[in-house]
Amino acid sequence: MGSLPLVEETNKSVETLGKDENPQTSKSNAFSFPMQNSPQMLNAPASGLHRPRRKIALKPGHSPLDWERLMSSGEDLRGVKELRKLTVKEISEHSKRDDCWIIIFDKVYNVTRYLDFHPGGRGQIMRAAGKDGTKLFMETHSWVNAERMLRECLVGFVVREPSKKP
Repeated sequence: MGSLPLVEETNKSVETLGKDENPQTSKSNAFSFPMQNSPQMLNAPASGLHRPRRKIALKPGHSPLDWERLMSSGEDLRGVKELRKLTVKEISEHSKRDDCWIIIFDKVYNVTRYLDFHPGGRGQIMRAAGKDGTKLFMETHSWVNAERMLRECLVGFVVREPSKKP
């Protein structure tokens, strides 16, 4: 057993470990990530039903850490002087690359400056430009805290117009 190459040892499953081996202390890496029955696997879509996520190469200076620095810089990322109550119609007017607002959980964010920082590329955010992107966001980023990540981009809150009854 000690003479096996490390690569072969790391491919061992828990079931193939000898009775005298403890997976927590064994030199072999018997576990892979994510582990079977872990929250990551249990929350993952059934195999074959999800699309692979495509990430793009970000320009230098556009890493998540750079985004965090920009948010902490005091630079105005909102583009408005104070938080506002906005209708869906008002928000829909901000659907261009140079003026992009999105709705996530009834909060409106000006994501114009964030577009170049998004790991999936501008196009992915533009799918929700000027509209409610909550469903799309939850399908692809359910673990991400949008409220924190976009806190300095908050423009206001959605005011839903009452539905007209005949």
